[in-house]
Amino acid sequence: MIWHRGMCKFTVEGLTPNRHQVRGREIRLYRYLSGKIVVAFLLGLASLAGAEPTIMLNYDYYDIEGRTAAELRQQMNSKGVVWTNGNVYDAFTDWDVRWSYRYRLTDGACSIKSVTTTLNLVFRLPRWINYAGASAALKKKWDGYMQSLRQHENGHKDFGIKAAIEIERSIAELEPAVTCDDLAESANEIGRRIISESAAKEREYDAQTNFGATQGAVFP
Repeated sequence: MIWHRGMCKFTVEGLTPNRHQVRGREIRLYRYLSGKIVVAFLLGLASLAGAEPTIMLNYDYYDIEGRTAAELRQQMNSKGVVWTNGNVYDAFTDWDVRWSYRYRLTDGACSIKSVTTTLNLVFRLPRWINYAGASAALKKKWDGYMQSLRQHENGHKDFGIKAAIEIERSIAELEPAVTCDDLAESANEIGRRIISESAAKEREYDAQTNFGATQGAVFP
């Protein structure tokens, strides 16, 4: 089984940092991450008002070992992600979006001068540490499983990327407000709404794919 867990965190320049939790308990991703990669993704989405969020991609592996498919399954069942429903899942994707913006005061109105968004992504995946000594048949089965598992998790990643792009674009397009407090309220409401909508779409994605099973993410 596989699972996605999503949340957003946001900060507004010049104001007290806020945090909004979409789903699940709040955690600090950087507490246990390794192998951080920072990449700027254009994604061929230049039509979205040039929004270019910074994406921080992280991998958090848990090691498993075994000489049979049954042993590997037992290891993932015991070391996988324990969700709030008590079930254990083989993998998950966490993402959070942070956005900040600068104001511009002109003719008694407050408008958005610039917007930046940062998407933090973390994949938690199993890592078979004695893969090299396994049979060719078991390796082939595992490789196929991992390919399908990553395909499903990449689907969750895409929801996070799209949310970051939409947040940046939508805030940038806000009409001027009478006060900067009014503008901040509108901007943050946009961010919360987009995150909430993205979380709902992800739940639909998991339901439609049976948590990746229809994409081939089944082992053994």
